[in-house]
Amino acid sequence: MRQLALDLQLPEPFGFDDFLIGPNLEVFTCLKDLADDRLPEKAAYLWGEAGVGKTHLLRATVARASEAGLHACYWDAALEPLGEMAHGYDLLAVDHIERLDQDGQVVMFGLYNAQRERGCALVAAGELPPARLPLRDDLQTRLGWGLVFHVEAPADEDKAALLRHRARVRGCEIGEEVCRYLVTHTSRDLGSLTRLIDRLDHAALAAQRPLTLPFVREALKRDELE
Repeated sequence: MRQLALDLQLPEPFGFDDFLIGPNLEVFTCLKDLADDRLPEKAAYLWGEAGVGKTHLLRATVARASEAGLHACYWDAALEPLGEMAHGYDLLAVDHIERLDQDGQVVMFGLYNAQRERGCALVAAGELPPARLPLRDDLQTRLGWGLVFHVEAPADEDKAALLRHRARVRGCEIGEEVCRYLVTHTSRDLGSLTRLIDRLDHAALAAQRPLTLPFVREALKRDELE
């Protein structure tokens, strides 16, 4: 994907209100209920290709649970080995579960059993369904015990709607033709698209130009050449 070379860090929106639901209404609704402690089943596993919104859903679940007063934590197994400090939460979300090493898998197996015994919630996410994960057989089995959701990529028109929403949040307007162009000519990963619209808006402000299709094409071409 082409990314504008701008030294700009912007906060990622990770609430349920910022999630593009698209074909994922069931998992969206269930995770909200889980965060609100209104779901009898306390374990859930999300799978799907990178960039479809699994991390967003995990972070939104943790944020909502925390706001409700629960002791909740998001843990990214791709960035930090899973350790015993992950025990003791009312709600624990473990991302990129396929990245767990052997020690992490032992911890995760114990966590699953402990959370279930305590009546506490455990949500995990990975790129493959439970039975195809490169994990211990007993851990694969545990992950398949609870709710299992396939998180699907939204349609292009839904992604374009997300870009318009992101632009409005930033206080700028973006035309439909610009959104369609970005969806069809750049990365279709949701996270990359929202970060790109942030960078383009910043570039347009710096250049004191509107965020039009000619400006977007020019900015992307310039970045490609740098």
